[in-house]
Amino acid sequence: MYYQKRFDGHVHSDCSPRGVDSVISLCEQAVHRGLFGFAVTDCCDCDRFDEMQFAERVRESIYCVYKARSVFEKSLIISNGLEVGQPLDNIGKANKIIDGFPFDVILASVKKYPDGIKLSDINYTELSENEIKRLLESYYKLLLETTDWDNFDVLSQLTLPMRYINSEAAKYFSIRHCDDIIETILKKLAENGKGLEVNTSALRGSLNMILPPIRYLRMFRELGGEFITVGSGSHSCASIGSDLGEGISLVYEAGFSSYCYYEKRKPVLINIE
Repeated sequence: MYYQKRFDGHVHSDCSPRGVDSVISLCEQAVHRGLFGFAVTDCCDCDRFDEMQFAERVRESIYCVYKARSVFEKSLIISNGLEVGQPLDNIGKANKIIDGFPFDVILASVKKYPDGIKLSDINYTELSENEIKRLLESYYKLLLETTDWDNFDVLSQLTLPMRYINSEAAKYFSIRHCDDIIETILKKLAENGKGLEVNTSALRGSLNMILPPIRYLRMFRELGGEFITVGSGSHSCASIGSDLGEGISLVYEAGFSSYCYYEKRKPVLINIE
C-alpha cells in the first residue's frame, strides 16, 4: 500500500563502515522517491570505538547532515541520528558522544554475542537445537541489560538473530522460547517511553520478512508501548525508503494508528492514513 507520509527512520551514509553514499546523494534519492524525511543513523559501535575511529565518523556524519539541511530544508526533514551498537561495551564513550551533540534520535542495537562474536559470523547449521537456544537466551539477556541503559530513544532490530538462524539448513527456527525475556524487554521500553523499530531490511534478504514479526508488535502495544519507528536499514541510495509501505502496513495491522520519527530526542507522531 502507498502512504503519502513516509519517513525512513534508519539510514546509513558513507560515514558508516558499510555505508556507500553521501548524505547529499541520499537526500536526492529520498526526494525522488517521495519521502518526506529520513534519519541519518550512522554507526557508533562501542566495542570498536577507537579502532574504527567512530568519534571522527560521527562528527563527519553530523557535519554532512547540517550541510544537507541547508540544501533540502524546504523539501525534506533530515534527522540527525546515531545507531549505537553494543553500548554496554563502553557506556562512558557512548554517553559522552551522545551528550556532546544535538541529536534527534539515538538507536540502540546489539549485533554481537557476549563473547564478541557477531551474530552473522556463526554457522548455526553446525549447532544443535539446544546450543542455538542457549545462544539466543544469552543474546536476549544482554539485550535486556542494554534496555537498562537510558540514553537511547529507540531499540533497533529486536529480532535480529532471526536473520541469521533462519538459513536454508535451519529454516524457521523459533525464538519463542525467549518470549518471557522479550516480553520483559518490551515492557521496559513501554514503561520508559522508548520506541521500538520496525526494520524492513530482512524483506530484501533470504528471510523475506519484516522484523520484528507482528506478534511482538502486538505484544509491545498490549504492554503499553506507544512509539514505533519504521526504517529500511539502508546503506545506500539503492535501498533508502525501500518497503516502508509494507512496514507501515504491518504497524497498522498490529493495532497502532501511528508511527513516528524523532526531533530533538522527542517522538513526532505520523498518523497512518
